[in-house]
Amino acid sequence: MKKLLLLSALLIFACSSDDGSGNNVSNGQYFFEIEIGGEVHRVQGNNDEMFVNGQNSCSASLYQGSQGIIFRLSDTSSTDYGSGQPLQIILYINNPQLGSNNNGRIEFIETSAADSFLNNYAEQNNFSFLGSSFVENTSMNAIDAISEGVVGKISNITLSSIGTPPSNPILFDGDNISGSYEGVLYFIANGWTSSETNHDIPVPIKISFSAVRLD
Repeated sequence: MKKLLLLSALLIFACSSDDGSGNNVSNGQYFFEIEIGGEVHRVQGNNDEMFVNGQNSCSASLYQGSQGIIFRLSDTSSTDYGSGQPLQIILYINNPQLGSNNNGRIEFIETSAADSFLNNYAEQNNFSFLGSSFVENTSMNAIDAISEGVVGKISNITLSSIGTPPSNPILFDGDNISGSYEGVLYFIANGWTSSETNHDIPVPIKISFSAVRLD
């Protein structure tokens, strides 16, 4: 099973592009497209309708120099729903700058909900998204990953726009922050107890977004 997952991850990673073309949405629209394990989850709508369309959203807030971008898909009947299943992910970008050298981390939310894609995907592949216990782009010993401080961290986040804040906190009239990320995250199998355990369950992930800045 691990060999099959690794082969799938390598094929998806090799065949996908990094040009950010998925960000071509109209001005004044929020959007995200997240591909995990070969399934695409997409939301797109008008900025000023984000919190009236339903319970889906793509918004960004600054906190202590880090840009947190929340991708939430929980309402498949909403007018902004494009494809995929319920999930919620937060992408944190440290000191965001234009270009492809940004780093940060990913947090997977609501992974225990019965209808959560993340929960079901993890159960099928014998690992857990909880705690975001992964390493990026290479299999690695679990103890070494902890000692090197690389658990849960990602790199090469591309930002094509850092956006501008709204004129008023209750308005969404600023420019969106837009960008993309692509990588393979390696998780640990459930029930590991040995110091020889490795991060060796590959999960390919690709994210494109144009998020409404809340501040």
